[in-house]
Amino acid sequence: MTNRDKKRAREHAFLMMYQYDIGGLPPEEIALNYWEDNKESEEIRQMATYLFKKTVENLKNVDMEISKYLKKGWLISRLMPMDKSILRVATYEILKEKFSPVEAVINDAVDLAKVYGEDEKSPKFINAILDKVAKSKETS
Repeated sequence: MTNRDKKRAREHAFLMMYQYDIGGLPPEEIALNYWEDNKESEEIRQMATYLFKKTVENLKNVDMEISKYLKKGWLISRLMPMDKSILRVATYEILKEKFSPVEAVINDAVDLAKVYGEDEKSPKFINAILDKVAKSKETS
């Protein structure tokens, strides 16, 4: 899989995560509906669906990890939905997968935040949180 393919898979995974966050449907139903409207290679579809479903399965741990690095008094529920979705998928991948170097995962998340982020500060915020997640993983 090329780096561009992996980036596309990450984008699809976080878009499914966003739908999960705002819609509350079961992950299987979201993935099924999502792929009816989005065409990709089988390889990209598989990686995206895998990242999405594994993020949902590990959501409690992922959210706990992200919460460690939020400003005092901030809760994950207060994050903007797009930012939260990007953070969740990237944090899961950093902590549990080896598809790409951590730097590539962070870079893709920041690039996606530039496109989809709901605030001009979204890319910097996502970079800062994911950098701390990566550093904590290195020391654990």
